[in-house]
Amino acid sequence: MHVGDQRGTRLRAVAASGPRDVWALGSPDEGVGPLLLLHFDGRHWRERPAPKVTWDAKDDERFPALAATGPHDAWIFAATAALTAHHWDGERWSRVPLPDMDYNSGERAGATALAPDDVWLVVGDHAAHWDGRAWTVMRLPAWAASVSAAAPDQVWAVGGTSQPLAQGSSGSQAATMRWDGRSWQLVPAPEDRTPSREINSQGRPDGSIPKITLTQVVAHGPDNVWAIGTRTVFDYEDGSRDTTITLHWDSTAWSWMPGSADVSASGSDSADGIILVDWDADQGGLSGTIRIAPDGSRTELPPMAGASRRSEMDVSAISAVPGTRTVYAVGLVYGKNFGPMIARYR
Repeated sequence: MHVGDQRGTRLRAVAASGPRDVWALGSPDEGVGPLLLLHFDGRHWRERPAPKVTWDAKDDERFPALAATGPHDAWIFAATAALTAHHWDGERWSRVPLPDMDYNSGERAGATALAPDDVWLVVGDHAAHWDGRAWTVMRLPAWAASVSAAAPDQVWAVGGTSQPLAQGSSGSQAATMRWDGRSWQLVPAPEDRTPSREINSQGRPDGSIPKITLTQVVAHGPDNVWAIGTRTVFDYEDGSRDTTITLHWDSTAWSWMPGSADVSASGSDSADGIILVDWDADQGGLSGTIRIAPDGSRTELPPMAGASRRSEMDVSAISAVPGTRTVYAVGLVYGKNFGPMIARYR
């Protein structure tokens, strides 16, 4: 759909409230610089003034969270040296004061919005809810990186059982939490405590257990929730090795689902499943991108029509358009037009 002329800029987040209201947020692919904000009104993508947040490309895993419920309601939450909230009212962005959430620099913020008076923000082991007038802060039973809501009493947050650390936290397992309209409760998630048999520098099996961290959640309904994350294991040559994991909630329990081992972006398919964009799908018009249904069946999406197989692109985020069968993907395209990229599937 769109390749911007802001050379060297990567789009890293996208949120849609409807076919005529889609936001895309980006920053320099390398180095430090301001945010780039684009908006789609149903006909054209246009650059809009962005909140004054300076971003360092090395922190791409903690890129600001973006959420929108309509043309007069969108949010950007940035976790830099401080945690900040910025709100769009249809005319301008303004900073909204946040309460103390015991934020530690380096933690990742996640956000979701059902309505202008029903917005959730998670960071670390705290959640905050916006009722249209004020924030209410709550303690979470584990550490969260992402949040998604299917209804006011069907809100899910996912992350890990241990506090994220700069050097990692070996042994941390997947954590899933649910808000039922009254309180947050920890919901048991599958564990993987298989000791590593990789030989370490002493010539012995390492013995460390995998670290499981969930980084995204997609809530479709009470019996259909998805969680995507990473499984990190010891690797003698590289120190560690990551693979992508996928979980599904069927109203009674979480279960492992067959997915893709190396995912660059994931999100709702605008129906009842999820879409996974594999790193290997970056060439040839995103060929190899798959959709997974609740029953575990996989469908490969057709590549973009007219896309050159010599054109390489990175997809950083995807978002479904509510009430449609449309999905947007954003990222970076390489080559002559090295800059922000937006693709649409429908």
